[in-house]
Amino acid sequence: MTGTSLEQQLDSFDRAVRRAALAELHARELSGELAVAPPQPVFNLHAHTFFSYNGAGYSPSHLAWRAHSQGWWALGTVDFDVLDAVDETYAAGDLLGLRASAGLETRVYVPELAAAEVNSPGEPGVLYLVGVGFPGSAAPAPAAPVLADMRARAQARNREMIARLNAYLSPVTVDLDQDVAPLTPAGNVTERHILVAYDAAARRHFPGRGELVAFWAERLGMAPSAVDAMLSDEPYPHDAMRNKLMKRGSVGYAQPGPDTFPLLRTVAPALSACGAVPTYAYLDGTSAAESRLDELLALLLAQGIGGLTVIPDRNWNLRDAADKALKLANLRQAMDLAEQLDLPVVAGTEMNKPGQRELD
Repeated sequence: MTGTSLEQQLDSFDRAVRRAALAELHARELSGELAVAPPQPVFNLHAHTFFSYNGAGYSPSHLAWRAHSQGWWALGTVDFDVLDAVDETYAAGDLLGLRASAGLETRVYVPELAAAEVNSPGEPGVLYLVGVGFPGSAAPAPAAPVLADMRARAQARNREMIARLNAYLSPVTVDLDQDVAPLTPAGNVTERHILVAYDAAARRHFPGRGELVAFWAERLGMAPSAVDAMLSDEPYPHDAMRNKLMKRGSVGYAQPGPDTFPLLRTVAPALSACGAVPTYAYLDGTSAAESRLDELLALLLAQGIGGLTVIPDRNWNLRDAADKALKLANLRQAMDLAEQLDLPVVAGTEMNKPGQRELD
């Protein structure tokens, strides 16, 4: 079996298959049959796995192998609302001698910020939070109900969104349990899984290209030529489709309120009780709350935040020169403030949609 075939097995939904493939790749490395890169001063500490959504379909084991084979200094995995990747990330890191961390990303509500956008555009009071460095997937008794509630809320929101989208897209409809949950190994569905399921359902209902393009052009309010260019040969989580169907102002969107997400003051202590560090997911410094970052961090620190997570790509990889200059200046100020407050900063590239870079 070739190394490429073994790497493909790293993304099997069967944990035993992934484990065996990684062990064989490592054995071939030790025998000299496979070469890996020398150590490099690079890392990604915020890579989503296929337990939520990874743009390349990578499992924790596959991410660990890529990091190791390319000589990364460290890898950190993260998934939305669940700890499904944690144990596998550490097992793979231990086997390969790779520094590793693992955690989760979620959304919480902060009543004190009810009138201000924070890091979730158009959603005042809502805040993206990242728990970094869980020692394992098992949560202690005080934290377990909080984590279970986070997972249950996420799937309840998905069911409600699918109901709205089914009504709008009929006769193209999907079922969360039958069509969407099987797209991810532990059933932790995200918006991008839902998009893939609708794309596949539309192709089944409209096998002819012309009918398929006409359907999406009408439902998305797009020119047929633009739809035809958007559709790839396989079902795909298209950004244009996501913006038209799921984002703010669209038919599938529901504006969150104070009861949509758990409170930060509840979630942050639960993450800490697990041994993780709750970190604030810094966006770009332009929202009402982030424009007063010192005041924002003072509030968040008082409620249990212990660090920052940063996706640098959002601040420098921009087409508009003035926008790029502004957001880079904001990022520098954020890093200066983190240093003053002695806050650790975790950085990565997400990898939760096709085409995103592995390293920044």
